[in-house]
Formats: sequence, structure tokens, C-alpha cells
Amino acid sequence: MSNGPRRKLFCFVLAIGLLGFSAESLSAVETPDAGEVRWLTEHAVPVRSIAPEDEDFSDLMPLVGWIGSSRVVALGEVTHGDGAMFLAKARLVRFLHQVMGFDVLAWEAGFFDVPLVDAALRSEVPLPDAAARGLYRIWWKSVETQPVFSYMRSTQTTLHPILTVGFDCRVSNEKSRAELFPASIFGFFDRLDPALLSKQERADLTAMSIGLLPADVYEHPGERRYNRELPRRLIALIDQRRQDLLVHSSPREIDYVRQSLVSFMNMDRALGGQSGTGKSADGYSRDTAMAENLLWLLHGPLAGRKVIVWAHNYHLLRDVTSPTSAPLFKANPEMGPMGLHLARALGRDLYVIGALAHHGINGEAGEKTEAVPVGAPQSLEGLLHAVGKPRLLLNLRDLPADHWLRKPIAAGVYFYEPQVTDVPRLYDAVFFLDEMTPSHAVR
Repeated sequence: MSNGPRRKLFCFVLAIGLLGFSAESLSAVETPDAGEVRWLTEHAVPVRSIAPEDEDFSDLMPLVGWIGSSRVVALGEVTHGDGAMFLAKARLVRFLHQVMGFDVLAWEAGFFDVPLVDAALRSEVPLPDAAARGLYRIWWKSVETQPVFSYMRSTQTTLHPILTVGFDCRVSNEKSRAELFPASIFGFFDRLDPALLSKQERADLTAMSIGLLPADVYEHPGERRYNRELPRRLIALIDQRRQDLLVHSSPREIDYVRQSLVSFMNMDRALGGQSGTGKSADGYSRDTAMAENLLWLLHGPLAGRKVIVWAHNYHLLRDVTSPTSAPLFKANPEMGPMGLHLARALGRDLYVIGALAHHGINGEAGEKTEAVPVGAPQSLEGLLHAVGKPRLLLNLRDLPADHWLRKPIAAGVYFYEPQVTDVPRLYDAVFFLDEMTPSHAVR
């Protein structure tokens, strides 16, 4: 997955949401403020290790109080090539599972596909192959995420296994788009009546599944003609003939197939529908659809369960509205990142940990690496760097309204591109790595 289309799309929202403050509005400070560094030294928690196998969680125990009763904890990453952050997140998954009772890991990957990963993790399929059934290459190919998969597999024979789900409206991989997703829909309806779908309709659904590939739309926009009435008809059919379907399928399967079709249609809507512009006219986006999928899971199959979310920093932003852009987002509630929609629905039930790094190297598994821009002395990364620790956790929730961290400050939360904002509005905490290392490819 190329970074280019993602950056263009995200930068549009960041430009209108985060940049209500300009760099020129900040005073030119050449060195970190001593008082601010002193406060961070007193309040940021040093993290001893990011080794996933390190289960001495004494350094992470402050999270118990910070997170409290929140049932959803989201873990971010600045880019999808942050190998060191993958390791940190792998250790956090163990901590949240073993110490705080979280037992679901929800990925920024296909709503349809990730259950295939869950099933494969309950088998002897090699770990990268199991993960590749539903996750994006950025994760299944990474050496640094293998400990997550290994740990999830190890829990399957315990009394407290980790369930793996996905919330992306994309169908994740080529085989799923061309074969597995259409076949699952056909098989579901064929159990009721094979005549419900004609040969042409089966070809139409498959063509639409193959064609809803965001990168292709972003890079080659243009009109895309599909039989969009077909998925609408199938959703209506589920609603009208639910009692008949219950003879052949469980209530959970019926609900899952219905939401899979809703998610499928929402991907098309987010890409602009027939116009294929890459964005909808009303601001509805992939992020909106991902939030709807995740909330459907939280209120339905995952009701009462504690969920870890693995995603990019951008998707997890609790709020992108600066004072100057607030009217725009209030006028169009469809706009904004997934985290904004989740925060509106979940409030304090959502605890978001954003990622930051001061310097180093990043790069997606097997791809070209690049240097992480060194954080400016007066940026949040620069201030955290001045504390002099390799790893820090900083709680941002419930800071006083007049706290200095609530003033405009630069932070590279998105692809290390400094954005001037008040970070506590965006995240409940940050996990800071002084030095980033890239993601490496499994052989």
C-alpha cells in the first residue's frame, strides 16, 4: 500500500482540522523550556523495555489507573513502518490482556477478512501466512509484529483467548476481493435458495468487489459503473426473510453477512460512488465507515468485552477540530477521522494512546527506509527528548484547561510532519520513543 494516496487524503483533513494554529503564531524558541522539561520529567513514566516477551509489567502499571474502566484502548503508530512502535504495541497487547482483561484485538484491516486470520491463528498455519489472510502487508510481513501473532496464538488454548477482528470497510487482499468475499455471500444465500442470485448478478458482485480498491481510485479517478442495486437488494432480502434464513444460519452469521454488505457499500460511498473521485460529496469517508463498523462490533458481537484497537495515529485522533475549524465539522458530522466518531459515541469509554518519536529511521517491511525528521527543540518530541529517557509514557487525560500542554505545540503525529495543535485534545496519552527503527521483512 503506497503512502502517496494516503498522504494526499489525510493531509486534506489535517489541513482543515489541525492547522487552525499556524507555526507563525508560536514564538521562536531555540531551546526547550526548562520548566516544561522539568514537568515532563516529573510526570512522564519511563518505560523499561519494548521487548514483547518482557512480562515484568511494573513499568506499565500506571496505565491501570490512567485507563480505568475504559473498555476500548487504541494504540497508534506515526507510520506503518515504525518497527520499534510495533514492538512496543506488542508488549502493550500482552499487558492489556494479562493485567487488565482485554481479550479482543481489532485491526485496521478488512471487516470481512480478519475473521479468516482469527481462524488461521487457531490452526497450525505458519504465522505470516495466517496473518496474510486478512491483514495488510505492512503488518503480516513485518518481523516486529510476529510476536503479536505468536502471542495471540498462544492464548487460544487458554481460558482467556484473544479474539481477532477487523473494522476496515476495505476487503483487504486480492484473493478475498476476487474469490472469498463474493463466494461467502453466494454461499449464504444459496443455502436459502440458489435461484436468489442469477449468474449475471454473481458476476456483478464479484466485479464490484474487485474494483473497490482505494489506491486504484485515488491514483486513477474516474467513473465506475457497478450494479449498486444488488447489494442493496441483498440487504433488504436479509431483513425481509430473516425467519427463513434462521433455518439455515445462526443469528450471528446473518447479522455479520448483513454488516459485511453494509460495509461493502460504505466503501463505495467513501470512494465517491459511480463518480470514482476518491471522496464522497458529503464528507463521508473510509474513517466514517470504519467507525461505524467498529461501533457495530462493540454494541453487537463484542458487547461487554474489552477491546484493543491497532491503527494509524491519524485514524485514532479523538478530535481534529481547532477553534477556527469547529463550525465546519459541526456542520458536517460525517467528516473527520475514525477516532472523532468513536469519541462522540464512547466518550471516556475510549482511551487513545498516540505514538511519537524524536529521531531515527522508519520504513515499511521490505520497502525503502527514510530518516525520521528530528523533532524541533520546542516541539513535543523535542521536549520529551530533553527528559533524557529512551521511552516514555505520558498521560494527557484530565489536564487542567490552563495547562501548558494545552497550548498550541508542534507534534509529528502524522508521518512525522509537524502539526501545530494542542495534543491533549487529540490523544489521552502518548507513547514516546526517542529513536525509531524500521519494520523489517520476514523471510
